[in-house]
Formats: sequence, structure tokens, C-alpha cells
Amino acid sequence: MLEKLKRLYNKDDFDYSTGHVDPYKFHPTFYFIVKAFTVIDEPIAIWSYISLGVMIFDVTVAAVFAVIASFHGVILLDLSITTEAGVYTIVLLYKCLILSCTQLDKAHYHCLLRILREDFRYVCAEGAKYRQRFFANQLETWKVCLCSVIFTFGISVGMVGFSLLSLLFYLMTRTPGDGSQRPLLVPFWFWDVDFGKTPVYEIALNFSNFCFITYSYNYVFMIQTQVVWVRQIATKADLVIWAIQDLLQDIHPATNEGARKHYAQLIKYRMKEIVSQHHSMYTLMEAYAGVYKKLLMFEQKLCGPVVCLTAYCTAEKLDVGEFNAILLLLCIATVTLVFIPCYLCTFLGLKVRSISDACWNISFWNAGREIRPYLVLIMQRSLRPLPLQAPGFEEISMQTFSTKMTNAYSLFNMLRQTNI
Repeated sequence: MLEKLKRLYNKDDFDYSTGHVDPYKFHPTFYFIVKAFTVIDEPIAIWSYISLGVMIFDVTVAAVFAVIASFHGVILLDLSITTEAGVYTIVLLYKCLILSCTQLDKAHYHCLLRILREDFRYVCAEGAKYRQRFFANQLETWKVCLCSVIFTFGISVGMVGFSLLSLLFYLMTRTPGDGSQRPLLVPFWFWDVDFGKTPVYEIALNFSNFCFITYSYNYVFMIQTQVVWVRQIATKADLVIWAIQDLLQDIHPATNEGARKHYAQLIKYRMKEIVSQHHSMYTLMEAYAGVYKKLLMFEQKLCGPVVCLTAYCTAEKLDVGEFNAILLLLCIATVTLVFIPCYLCTFLGLKVRSISDACWNISFWNAGREIRPYLVLIMQRSLRPLPLQAPGFEEISMQTFSTKMTNAYSLFNMLRQTNI
């Protein structure tokens, strides 16, 4: 079994060395998830609409209960309930934002799918000399996607597992008549409803576990699509860099007019391919920004409070002898899943700027003056910031991630030292 999983991880049974390769077969998890969220540019199956409808219903009901519990905590002046319910409210609002993007920005997702197919066709035909390096990049993308799916679903499985273990521990340690209630680790409240009694308790427990699973399913879509998108932009940048490196291959200073015209025509053809790939890269980048700018801005503003509040609630419960692993797992997941886009955007910025270095490193003095304006334009455009900025927000980068985590830790310390 372990050997089979290893072969699956390394795609040892998938032959991408010859012939045309279908990108959807190379990235089956990505293909499944874009179908499930109805953003694929193909006829959409009925089960996809049912899946999307279930998630919309789930997040709507869960958000209503989270908001009610938050207001209840405010009325009681109970900081623990308020912060815990507030965390779930923020998380569910983010899920609503992700689901809205799937319906409002389908054109951008279709752009990704179209360019993905074009790139696979290109390296399997006229760009075959880049085939090995291209699929080495795609294999890394597949591995990252697989790890992201396992991690994200692992968090939800851990949450569900801990809620069931808490109930099992209660049943093993309780004494009849001691007045204790079965543990419900999510702060449900709805006026006179007693969530500790049957069947309300069972409904609330199963609904909360279902919410954990559907949220991770929703976040698998968000993070996996982002990984494929960013790494495909980076692969486009690599295609541009490789073409620039080959631009002056077999080009020498002309000794006569015939040689000069031949070299000029060859350079013009190669330059056309470079400019086409470079333009396609920016088209893909603009589409990425059209979808993910709002999501990344939301993360930037609210990831710090979520990390702080989940850590604070976990610490407060530990002080009274309780351990809520769900909040701890949510804190770890938030840190990790915010780190990933910050790392990806930093990686993407460095990759795009490296196009400028590739232009500088070729022996452009051996070519005619006609290519120099194109090289200058490519270099200048490659040095521009990524289109992931907005007034009042910082650049999405590892430095910003570090700053947000530092601020979250400072706020956590302030809350712990404040007597409310």
C-alpha cells in the first residue's frame, strides 16, 4: 500500500514523456474540484449543482447560529463565548466570500483552464524542447496539491475525531445523576433551546461535524486552485525565460547582408513567441488577481484576529481545566493556510522579476538593434509589482505574514493580561 501511494505521489504510472498530455488527467484532484464548484468551462453535471447548493445551505445556517451566539456572548459580557463565536463568524464569512467568487468570477477561472490547456498543447507540440522541464514543474504542482488536500482534510478529520473522543470520554467518566452535560464543543445558543438534551444535542453535534467537513472541502477548492494558478503563472515565466535564453542560440555577428537578414528573421520569429508567452502570462496573472485579490485582502485583515482569538480561547479553557482541540486545530490551520498564499505570492514575485535578469544575461550585443526595444519593454514590465495591491492594504508577502503573526501575538498577550 505504501509503495502504491508513493507511486501515485511521484506519478510513476503516468506516462507524460511522449504524445499529448491532458492537463485534467495530470491534475485529477484539481479537475474534480473545479467541476464540484461549477467553475469549469464544460457542461456542468447535476451533482455539482447539488454539491454547491448543500454548501450554500450549510454556511447560511451555520453563520446564523454563529452570529446569534456572538450577540448572546456580548449581552452576557462573556468574553470567552463572544470571542469563540466571533471566530466562527469570521471563518464562515470567509467561506461565503469564497462561494460568491465561484459564481461572480467564472470568466477568470475559465481563463485559467483555457491557458492551462494551451500550455500543455504547446509543450507537447512546437515547444517540445521544453517538455521535460515543463513537466518537472507540473509534477511539483501535483505534489503540492496532493499535500494541501491531505493537510486540509486532515484538520477537519481531527476536529470531528476530537469531538467524538470528547463524547466518548464523557460517557466513560460520567456518574449517573452528577448533573453533567454531554460536551458540545461549538458554542450553540438559541434562546430557550437546551442543546444538551436529546435529540437537539445529536442534531447540533452532527451538524457541527458536517460543517467542519464542508468547510475543509470548500478550502480545498480555494487553496488547490490557488496553488495551480500561481504555479502555472510561474511556469509561464519559466517558458519565457527558457525562450529568452534560446533567443540568440546559433546567432552570430553577420558578415554579409544575406546572413544579417537570415538572423533578423530568425530573431523576429523567436521574439514573437517570447512576447506571446509573456503577454499570456500577464493575462493569467490579471485573471488570478481578479479572483484572489479580494480573498487575500480579507485574509490579510482578519487572519491576525482569528489566530489571536483562537489562541486566547484555547488558553482560557486550559485555565479552567478544559482542552478544546478544535480551536487549537483551527489556529494551526489558519496560520498554515495563510502562510501558503503569502509564500506563493513571494515566490511568484521573484519568478516574474527573474525574467528581467534573463534578458540582461543574454548576449544581446551580438544581435541587431531591432530586439533591444522589446527586451527593454519586457524588463520594465517584469519589474512592476504584482497586481495584488489595493489602497489601505499591504503587499501579499512573507514579510506581511510575519507582521500579521507578530501583531496577533501582541494582541493575544494584551487579552491575557486584561481582566474583563
